[in-house]
Amino acid sequence: MKKNIKLILFFLTVFTFNFSYSANWCKVIYNKEMSPGELQKQLKKCRNSDNFFLAIHTSYANAGHLLNTLIAESCALNREVMITEPRPGDPYFSAVCEFRRHFIRE
Repeated sequence: MKKNIKLILFFLTVFTFNFSYSANWCKVIYNKEMSPGELQKQLKKCRNSDNFFLAIHTSYANAGHLLNTLIAESCALNREVMITEPRPGDPYFSAVCEFRRHFIRE
């Protein structure tokens, strides 16, 4: 009887561990020199990624609004989204999130 309990506990501990898998990252940086078409081209490359990093330069007058729009379009909003605002010496709004799983990826 004790042997059976030990075997059951052993199998429960072995099969209940969460295994971690590597994830693909996509990085999009919207600089002063980029055209809007280049931004869309970079975003299209992200459709096979699991995680998303986005940085937008503050030289755009609407950089904060653009960041929020791209988060709404590209991030899984039921997961955590980390957003940073520009600090002295760092001229970028940035966000890190899990990339939204579009129907294209299925």
